[in-house]
Amino acid sequence: MEQKNVFHGIARSKGRAAGEALVSEINLSWAPCSILNDGTIRAFGNKLNGQSVTNKIIVYPTVTGSTSGSFGLLFKVKENHTGPQALICQQVHFIDIAGAIASDIPAIDGLDADPMQVIQSGDWVEIVAEEVGKPATVTVTRKAAAGN
Repeated sequence: MEQKNVFHGIARSKGRAAGEALVSEINLSWAPCSILNDGTIRAFGNKLNGQSVTNKIIVYPTVTGSTSGSFGLLFKVKENHTGPQALICQQVHFIDIAGAIASDIPAIDGLDADPMQVIQSGDWVEIVAEEVGKPATVTVTRKAAAGN
């Protein structure tokens, strides 16, 4: 049986997206040296090292690094087609907001629950964010473990 929860937050970049969640417990950078242009995470010390962000809903606390992350996100999404479907953060930094807007993908923060606590890697996440600065809806579906 699936468990479905609906959360509300703020759209920092508008759009609709659906996909599998990939949750990083530590801050991420979209710079090409941290997440390669093929979408592979290269952040030593991050348990997601070696995994791909391609077509995922990426959940992480906030950004680390410099403004090159905005261009890195845009390049991965629009040019290489190896970027994420959307971003969900505890607080979306302006670096990621710029990259998300340019990439036409939603970026959400301000959820009514800590996304790091209520979303797990592998959950199915649907986002509806119609207007920047306005309420957004995040629906999280968790499938029951096998044998339950």
